[in-house]
Amino acid sequence: MAKIDQLREKTGVIIFVIYLRYLIGGAFIYAGLGKAMGERFMPAGLLQIPPTGITMDVFFETLYRTGIWWQFLGWGQLGAGFLLVTQRWATLGAVAFLPVSVNIFLITLSMDFGGTPLITGLIVLANLGLLSWDYTKLSPLLKPNRTVHLSLYLRDDQLGHPQYWEGLGLLLVLTSISFGNRENPILWFCLCFLEGLAGWLIWWLFKRNKLKLNNLRFNKIKD
Repeated sequence: MAKIDQLREKTGVIIFVIYLRYLIGGAFIYAGLGKAMGERFMPAGLLQIPPTGITMDVFFETLYRTGIWWQFLGWGQLGAGFLLVTQRWATLGAVAFLPVSVNIFLITLSMDFGGTPLITGLIVLANLGLLSWDYTKLSPLLKPNRTVHLSLYLRDDQLGHPQYWEGLGLLLVLTSISFGNRENPILWFCLCFLEGLAGWLIWWLFKRNKLKLNNLRFNKIKD
């Protein structure tokens, strides 16, 4: 795991991890909200139920008609997604997200979802990557009854500005929850993408101005 410790020192990699949490967590908040509110996966008018066999439509309609369990699945997705997006509790979110992502991957493999298993497989790999990123926090669970020396990256994991990234995550959560057009995920994604891009630009400008100010102070001290 020494390689991960080296990657933790690279700003670009840290930014990638932060936004990977936003991407996965935000997607699950958006997808889980409809289930939690008791909405169908597909509109009733688009259902095509064959006389025999199980299709994707039948599968999700059956889950929907379970009622409480369908909503429970939605709240589970919402919870795991929220933990990831907050950054503060991202490690717990990655742990909670693992069985969810693996379950979705196996469902898409078991049924005719076209190329969807490729996407869900990448989500599982991303989830495993996030767990590997936080291996220092999880190592005591993997090595019970042993003396473990921890080196936790609390502030470095968020570039020394945890409140900023938590605030940006909260903005993405509110956007996903308040987004009215549930049947247009592309519009939702574009809106969240623009917010994330604006957040990164603001942070980058702040960092650049801070570096300029520090250099100016250093030059004055030298003079």
